[in-house]
Amino acid sequence: MKQKNIKLLIFIVHDGIKNSVFTGQVLQPTLQKIKNQTIDHVLLISFEKESISQDYIYNLIKNNIPQNSNISSSVISTITLKRSIFWGKFSLRSAISQLTQVLKKYRKYNVIARGPIAGFIAAKSINFLHCNNFTIQARGLLAQEYDYAHKNEKNPLKKIIHKARYYIFHALEKKTYQLSKKLPNTQIESVSHALKNHLINNFGANQDSITLANSDIPSQFEKNQITTWRTHIRQKLQIPANTTIYCYNGSIKPWQCPEKVIDFFKKKLQNPCYHSSPSVLKKRSKKIFLLILTQHTKEFETLIKQANIPRHTYLIKTIDHNKIYQYLAACDYGIIFREPNIVNWVSRPTKVLEYRAVGLKIIHNNTVGILCK
Repeated sequence: MKQKNIKLLIFIVHDGIKNSVFTGQVLQPTLQKIKNQTIDHVLLISFEKESISQDYIYNLIKNNIPQNSNISSSVISTITLKRSIFWGKFSLRSAISQLTQVLKKYRKYNVIARGPIAGFIAAKSINFLHCNNFTIQARGLLAQEYDYAHKNEKNPLKKIIHKARYYIFHALEKKTYQLSKKLPNTQIESVSHALKNHLINNFGANQDSITLANSDIPSQFEKNQITTWRTHIRQKLQIPANTTIYCYNGSIKPWQCPEKVIDFFKKKLQNPCYHSSPSVLKKRSKKIFLLILTQHTKEFETLIKQANIPRHTYLIKTIDHNKIYQYLAACDYGIIFREPNIVNWVSRPTKVLEYRAVGLKIIHNNTVGILCK
């Protein structure tokens, strides 16, 4: 790309374009920056385990540009680089070398790096004479998330390996966030006050360099738009207007506590005031209903059948991300359950932001800091 006095944002991602939160937490906020004319062009650099076709990336970007928008898909350029298995700072040498070669081509740019690994790679690759601003997005606690994901490992050898990787991740996080004290024009963007305090107290991050993220928070939709979506989707799903709909929007991953969601709804159904005859199956005129929006339909079907939830009281559905708000608007409550863990306490779950954007009341279990203010 030939540069002529343009505002260039270079966005660096290490967790992949096919990551479940990429569309909502990377692509959509970036498109909003373009719409607001705060940047003219975006160079998205993603480190990938496997090659991704340019057609896939092009269609992903194109399909997420709002209809009737004057944004052209050509305003976002993409480069994919090879990602290696992470085993400490030395394993990132190839990534640093690749990124350094790419950045040499540009003058006067801003950089956003998503997470501590991308942040460390970027910090070692950037020529700060050319970089006006460097932002490391802190979206969670990498080491704690890794430890949490492997907490039930039984194999003794694997437990040792996992613990070693935990300390490696922790060391990298500390090193990366301490860079805010050393590098020029560098800031950390945290998703919550709880995470900000953790970065300061545990990693020695520069308090004055930490800001709270807001550009990736979806705007509240207008009431008329929500009402229109609510009516349309309920008619489409044949759910009466007087039915109370509980929604779970997420995956089957253990840390999202899918069993607790189903157990919550089962207890609701056991309330005598919600009893009704299965003869209302076709009209779905049940007084309460559970809508599960997920990419893991088969797994949820198995879970919900094991719980003996009546078939006419729920629907499990996969929808495109660009239609998610329409379906959420049809609901009354959004459910988010987590286990009591530092990973969840400092987080700002995407689902909470999506629920709030359409005015849903949120049912939770006091494990996410931003919901307990």
